[in-house]
Parts: sequence; structure tokens; C-alpha cells
Amino acid sequence: MLSILDHVGPELPFTLLLLAVLGLRARVTPRTSLFINVSPENLWNLIRIYDGKFEDWGGFTVRADLVDQATKTYRTTFSVIGGNGASRQTQVLFQVTGEEPQKHLEITRADLAGKSENNELLKLTYDLAPEGEGTRLKTTYHWGRRSLLAQLLARTDLWGGAFRMKAYAETGKPSGRAYKALSIGVGLLTGLISVAAFDIMFGLAFAILLVFALFVHEFGHLLAYRLMGQPWGRMLFLPFLGAIAMPRLPLESQAQSVFAALMGPGFSALLALACMLPLTLHHGHYPIIALLGLVTAGLNIFNMLPAEPLDGGIALRSVLSRIIGARANYGLMAVGGLICGLGLLMSQIVLLIFGGLAILANLKPRKIDHGLAPLSTLGLSISAFGYVAIVAAHVSFLRFFSHAILALQS
Repeated sequence: MLSILDHVGPELPFTLLLLAVLGLRARVTPRTSLFINVSPENLWNLIRIYDGKFEDWGGFTVRADLVDQATKTYRTTFSVIGGNGASRQTQVLFQVTGEEPQKHLEITRADLAGKSENNELLKLTYDLAPEGEGTRLKTTYHWGRRSLLAQLLARTDLWGGAFRMKAYAETGKPSGRAYKALSIGVGLLTGLISVAAFDIMFGLAFAILLVFALFVHEFGHLLAYRLMGQPWGRMLFLPFLGAIAMPRLPLESQAQSVFAALMGPGFSALLALACMLPLTLHHGHYPIIALLGLVTAGLNIFNMLPAEPLDGGIALRSVLSRIIGARANYGLMAVGGLICGLGLLMSQIVLLIFGGLAILANLKPRKIDHGLAPLSTLGLSISAFGYVAIVAAHVSFLRFFSHAILALQS
């Protein structure tokens, strides 16, 4: 039984430490300081809040309506234009708790009484100061407790918003180019760090192929969000762990949750197929292509394991909550136990880790897919069929590329 520890390298403790750090939650107050080439008066007119204020930022609009004059409370309606042209609205209450014209503005969230402050924007402040022929704008967002990953995204979002405001103030036209550039930059930077991390474990060539396969996989998730009518989401690579793609807007149904989860390995099947074609049609020696196909198939078979936070576990979570409701956590723990048993049988520490995570995540009863519209009976059948079909496809790809690499080595 202890033979499972024979294959443990120095990267495993670091990976476990990274998982623990990523799960830590803390309040976060990201700040920006940006020079904007307009007068304090013009910039103040842009940021201050008043009844009937309407802003079109290109891709989303913001409208403020006064609901309480005495407390200076406003209902702010955010309308986001999705990829299919449909609009989704979110409403929150903000209260102006500090205001000094052309110098300082403080806006506080006013609709969180009795609610959790986790992952919620609690307050934002603007400070303006004349600088040369323009204005120095300092912005601070006060967020509730967020995970480390969400803290990084909070800073990216704040800087993206600051540059969006700078462009609008200076040109009069909304532009999301800086926002997109920051999102892409974070993805590229974390991707390069992941290549270096996986290089330690597997060597540079394999690391590059693995990160590329991860990119294709996560792009499948991003494509799913886009097909749902959302703006393009964000992608981050996690050294020693993998990658993650996040939507811009909350999902609305379990069907969307399952579809988004399965689109990663489903879209990756196209990459595996693209690798298989030259090996089949031309019968040539393409070791790199064969290795990329093998990495793609192996990565996605692993990702379809029915254990959170893997895609298979996310899909199973929605399916079980639809079938057995509040007892879904017991089913998820049972599956986690089976994966742990398989890990012991095969002497695979990674299976033990993810099986254990599935058990720990469900020790306490929790509301799974809270607020999401449940899967229909048809949706349940499609989800099960999609899961089996994707797993079967990647198993077939794995066998094909394994034989191809053996043939190349002989």
C-alpha cells in the first residue's frame, strides 16, 4: 500500500500547498492610480452618480435611478449585451456615503443586509487631484472575502475598468481594448509560468504540448460561455495544476453548467482528431503530433473523472442534485471514495488527491447549483449521453496514439 509513495516527487507537496493557498479567502482592496488627460470637472461629471444617469460603455450599459433621496440610495441596473445579442440585467443598490465635488466620491453597497459578503463588491471610492493639464484618478474597490484567484481577477478587472474610463473620458468613445489586453496578458503570463512549472516535472517539449492542450480545453469552456450568449470569459493557467476558464456572468441553469463543463473535453476531441488524421492518412513519422494527441486524450480522460473540481465532477454534481436533490453530497462522497480506492489499487497518488477533495468538499451539506434552473428529463438524458460519448472518444484516441507512439519507437 505504501508503494503509492514511490512515485511522489518534490512537485507534489508544492502542488498541495498551491491548492491550499488558492482556497484561502480574504478581503481584498485593489487600487489604481491613473493620469487622465481631462480636467477634474469633466472627469467628475463622468464618475458621479445621479438620478437617470445612463452610460453606454460598449458591450454593457449602466443606469442609475434614485430610490431614496434622504439616504442618497440609487438602484443601479447593469445590462450586458451577450454574444447572441440578448441582454441580461443585474440590479444592485448603492448609497453615496461620501461626496466632495471634483475631489472625492464614496459609494457603498446598500442591499447586503442579512446576506453573505463573500465575493461581493462592498464599496468603491474615487479620489481626484489636478495634475498638470489633467487629473490623477485613484480608484479603490473594497471586496468581501474572495479566494486568491478571485483576488487576482479583482485587480485585473479594476485596472481594465480604469483604462476603459480613461479612454472614454479622453475620446468620448467607449473602448474595451485595454480590458481585453489585460485579460489576454494575464492568460499569457500565467501560461508561460505554467510552461516553466511543467518543464520541471516533464521537460520543456512535453510542457509546451501540455499547456497547448490545456489552452484548447479551456477555450472549449470559453466557447460554451459565448454560445450561451455571454461575453468572452477569462482564462488563467495554474502552475503544476492546469488551467481554468471563468464566465463573465453567472450561469442560469444546470443545463448551462453541464454544457460548459463538457465543452472543454468535447472541444478537445477536435484537437485529438486533428492529430489523428495525418497519422492515419499519410502514415508518416510525426512523433510530436502523436505525443500531442496522446497528451490531449490523457488530459481529458483525467478531467472527466467524476470528482470536483474536474469537469466530470461538475457535470455529476448537477446530475445528482437533479436526481436525488439534497442528498447529492452523499453520492459525490461515495464517488470520491471509489476514486480513492482506485488510486490505492493502481498506486496513483493523483487519484487519491482528487478523490479525497471530492469527499472533503461534501462532508457538510450544501446547496448544489443554488438558484439554477434544474435539468429537465431530456437534459438529463443528453448530459449522460454526452458524458459517455466524450469519455469513449478520448479512450479511443488514447489507444490510437499509444499504438502510434509504440510503432514509431519500434
